[in-house]
Amino acid sequence: MKVRLLLFCLFITGILRAQVSDTAVLLPSVTVVYEEDEAQILWRKLSENWPLYQKQSFQSAKLYTRQTSDNNEVAFEQVSNIYLNDNQWFQEVEAFKDYDLPAADFGNNIEFQASFSFQGDYDFNQGVDQGTFSKYPYSKFENQCIEPLNRMIDVEYASSPIAGIMDRNALSHYTFEIVSRWESDSSEHVTLFFTPRKNRTGWVGQVEVDTRDYRIKQFEGAIGDMEILQHFSTTDLFYVDHQKLGWANGAQQVEFWLTEVNRIPSMTNKPRNLVAMIPDQELQGTDFWAQYRPKDDKLDAWTARQDSIIRYLNSDEYLDSADAVYNEFHWYEPLVSGVGYRKRSEGTQFFYSPLIGQFNVFGVGGWRWIPFAYGTKRFQNDQKLNITGRLNYGLTNADTKGSFGATYTYAPLRNASWSVNVGNDYQQITQSVDLTGLFARSNFIEKTFTEVYHRFEWYNGFYTRLGFEYSTRESIENLDLGNDIFGSLTPPQPFETYTVGQISAEILIRPYQRYYLKGRRKIVLSSKWPDFRIVFKQGIPNLLNSDVRYSKYEFILEDYMPSNRFGFSHYRVASGGFLNDPSTVRFIEYKWFRGGDYFLYTHPLYTFQNLPETFATPEVYFMANATHHFEGFLLNRIPLIRKLKLNAAMGASILSIPSRSLMHLETYVGAERKIKLWDQPVRLGMYYGLLPDYMNPGYRIKIGMDFKDTFLDRWNF
Repeated sequence: MKVRLLLFCLFITGILRAQVSDTAVLLPSVTVVYEEDEAQILWRKLSENWPLYQKQSFQSAKLYTRQTSDNNEVAFEQVSNIYLNDNQWFQEVEAFKDYDLPAADFGNNIEFQASFSFQGDYDFNQGVDQGTFSKYPYSKFENQCIEPLNRMIDVEYASSPIAGIMDRNALSHYTFEIVSRWESDSSEHVTLFFTPRKNRTGWVGQVEVDTRDYRIKQFEGAIGDMEILQHFSTTDLFYVDHQKLGWANGAQQVEFWLTEVNRIPSMTNKPRNLVAMIPDQELQGTDFWAQYRPKDDKLDAWTARQDSIIRYLNSDEYLDSADAVYNEFHWYEPLVSGVGYRKRSEGTQFFYSPLIGQFNVFGVGGWRWIPFAYGTKRFQNDQKLNITGRLNYGLTNADTKGSFGATYTYAPLRNASWSVNVGNDYQQITQSVDLTGLFARSNFIEKTFTEVYHRFEWYNGFYTRLGFEYSTRESIENLDLGNDIFGSLTPPQPFETYTVGQISAEILIRPYQRYYLKGRRKIVLSSKWPDFRIVFKQGIPNLLNSDVRYSKYEFILEDYMPSNRFGFSHYRVASGGFLNDPSTVRFIEYKWFRGGDYFLYTHPLYTFQNLPETFATPEVYFMANATHHFEGFLLNRIPLIRKLKLNAAMGASILSIPSRSLMHLETYVGAERKIKLWDQPVRLGMYYGLLPDYMNPGYRIKIGMDFKDTFLDRWNF
């Protein structure tokens, strides 16, 4: 195609105050010819038709998915019916097969775990099994809906958003080249190669195009260590009927095939926010899988062998024999591995900690002996009973403490449970202190307690946790801290022993909460709406000699907000206080605000980075924390910086306590880089404080790290 630009240049004598010159020169016309690149012309025609093809999707289909490795091993395979409902996919799993062999576990394994969290909010889904989608994220159809032809944001295999091949700015992001042509009986076909321009991040690959209707037939592309092949349908509808996703040079692959498109009966009476239904695994016959599984002799032979192994390893006969070996007593177990008993066919397990793990050198008052035991019983209807017990004996003070707890989950679909905790132990007043103050003995008290809690989800997204606590709280000022490593930090706070009788209610409202069902269990995903949380605690005076009379409240609003082009944001807003006279409240019940840490960027939604010190107050407070990650929107526009694959971030926090005339405002900016550690997406960052103007030494520049929640497909902050 040629674009002709005709330039007419006429030189006309000026007319000034009715005076006209007697000379005029007429320049000849000039034709300038510009010939556009042929590949760009093809892309423009594709882009003209692209919006029309995007609208020609399907409403239902049969989906077969499998995940394999380069040595012809299958991780899982699955057959589902999928339906498009209110622009969201619903997945009804018909059959699922997990080829992961059950661990033999004859009792010769040692496992260490540790965790710490700055989040003070109660997790209503704590202890709930995350199900199949957590173990195999690509068994969820939504996670397979990759659109390399459109712009993609917040993807784990790229440090910044990826411009799509059919994105409106694709010509400035990619170079295109026609590498081959061929003809069929009815049309001409073209292979269009594309690669990112210099200092750009994007796909490298090619698309096959039918020039009869300028329709893409197949996409092949790669970015980083991920490769994808998408074959598009040849029917009137436009959709991906086969996709192969691979990474680590083909070491792992996930494929799906769509059949029976728009021939699956529509769903009726489906709850609006139900994303998927997965039955408990049943061993299907080979004939069932053969009707969906593409023919592959090597994979078929491997799955046939694996089927027989899995059947045996899941049999009660094998489980009982393995458990019998596990249950045999050996002399070294009480010393290094612990003593355990289990019978998996009946859902029973018990464990007693080994001697090597029963001593705490950092205990209150010095060395402490802390043997621990737990037992579980899972019933056939998925009800579950958990029991834990811990002894806490101080070698220096010869003081015996301990606790006992039991939780009975009686309605898994309602996330409903009863919990009872009793004991006499040393407990932290708060975890909202900096790292040095976390172990300071001023942060510990002695507490004798009885607690009862009931958790229930009344309807989707509406949770309550009702509780009753009766406890006695004492100072540890008379405890001998001579051998205590942290005893020299800050001494225990003296106060008069008092008794607490308290009822509590916590309400969580999560509108339009998305979830899926796995057998009799409900696995919660997320919501596009904010979480609304209300917490109320009422001290009851004279109840069994209770000394407290207070009404403590807190309102919390938090949300995650993604944007197609500008990145994503997190925010959390909280306000609370006491309805009664604050001067009558004991300091242990105060609201605590965590001071900043030297050089450490802590969770920005729950902590402050530049608060000079940790403090507590019974007064009414208001706090708001927010972060935003630009995901390449800013730094990718700077040519030299773009090579570093950095992302810009910013944040702000505010704390206001009107009665104390306190107003703390802090802002900061940061540069972040995404990496992978053992297949876990990790984000490293360095942050610079802008406000307040004065900060303690070591508070201005900080480093931080975040791990992506691959189950919810989002970062924590």
